Amino acid sequence: MDTPTENIWMPLNLPWKQDFWDELNSMKTMRLNPHWHITESETVRGTGDGAAYDIDDILSDRQYTIHVMTESGPDHWVARFGETGLVIRARSEENGENTALSFEIDPGDEEPVISREQVANLIEHWLPSIREYYRLFTADTWRNRFFRFLMNKVMLSMNPTQRRICAFMFKLTILEALLIIVLGVGFYFYAN
Repeated sequence: MDTPTENIWMPLNLPWKQDFWDELNSMKTMRLNPHWHITESETVRGTGDGAAYDIDDILSDRQYTIHVMTESGPDHWVARFGETGLVIRARSEENGENTALSFEIDPGDEEPVISREQVANLIEHWLPSIREYYRLFTADTWRNRFFRFLMNKVMLSMNPTQRRICAFMFKLTILEALLIIVLGVGFYFYAN
């Protein structure tokens, strides 16, 4: 995926899956942002669409509260991130053979809690994350089912710091396994 540009539809080269977009709620969409640590706001009540969430933005090193609303309909999906002015859209193209993503920054009359540059920087990491998560739902293989389970039950429930620690531990485990194999093969040939 190229660098995202505002108001330009970026094709994902993946077929449209209406059930995925119908189930993609505001919390799951926010958790796909690799730089947001999210908690439900204690000052503003609400759950689901329109609820307020306290965001700890690790990329811009800021904290703010936003209201998020998602809307899904036939062949389209929209997520609005109130106080940031960000709107992310998805739509079906080519009679459902392709899916496209787009975003725009429209703060309206209010002063946004983060600048346009910070939103653009967030989007640069966020849209590829949404695309990769969507890719897991376009094919029903054992591999995709496993990674869907891993994303839904493990990775999306973590905050960004926990994800980095988990990724580091996973890489370290692979390195240890390779080292054990190399030592085992070396010992086998050295001993014989």
